[in-house]
Amino acid sequence: MHGHTLALFLSLLFPSLQVAAEVGTAKIMAPWEANGQLFQVGVDKLQFIGTFEGIMYIEQGDGLFDAALFTCPSTQIIHVLNNQISGQGYCTIESPTGDYVFAEFTCDGEPGACKGKFTITGGTGKLTGITGESPMIVRTALSGTAIDGESGGTVSAAKGLAVWPEMRFDVPGRSATSGLLGTGPSEPEAKTPDNPEGSETIEIPDQLGDSAPE
Repeated sequence: MHGHTLALFLSLLFPSLQVAAEVGTAKIMAPWEANGQLFQVGVDKLQFIGTFEGIMYIEQGDGLFDAALFTCPSTQIIHVLNNQISGQGYCTIESPTGDYVFAEFTCDGEPGACKGKFTITGGTGKLTGITGESPMIVRTALSGTAIDGESGGTVSAAKGLAVWPEMRFDVPGRSATSGLLGTGPSEPEAKTPDNPEGSETIEIPDQLGDSAPE
């Protein structure tokens, strides 16, 4: 049986097995705190190297990232004369169940408001193969600095808010709207010796490809 014919036959015979490449969407907000060091790297240029940390909250949409913790090591270049900043970094997002999502971002703007793009690059466990992206807005509400006598740099601390207005994501082989990472309805579980009450599953016979009609 040809591959596409078999796929069509299986979809008609076992419609409940179909898990489409369903795209989830969410609007996410996250208060964050950042700590790092600020260095003068040019006549009118400063560089911040540090880490942003916070908790994501779903304002509306699918609950994939609700109550997820994130840590984002990043760097920012501050152009003093024209009052512009550019930043980039990487993020590790940890689910309450212990799975991880990895992402990267870039942004540009003025001090206090940086806008850019957030791209999901992969995940672990149930979230292996996850992809997605969203515009990203980083607002800074409060900052403070202090001289580090040992390094000669300036320790900088800041607080603010990050917003992902339209996070779109896809988890291969799973429903993107099933609350895989956070709140929301969970996926059916298969019966196991430790979980005899689990949801019923359908198994496809190994010989189906040989016995099914062409």
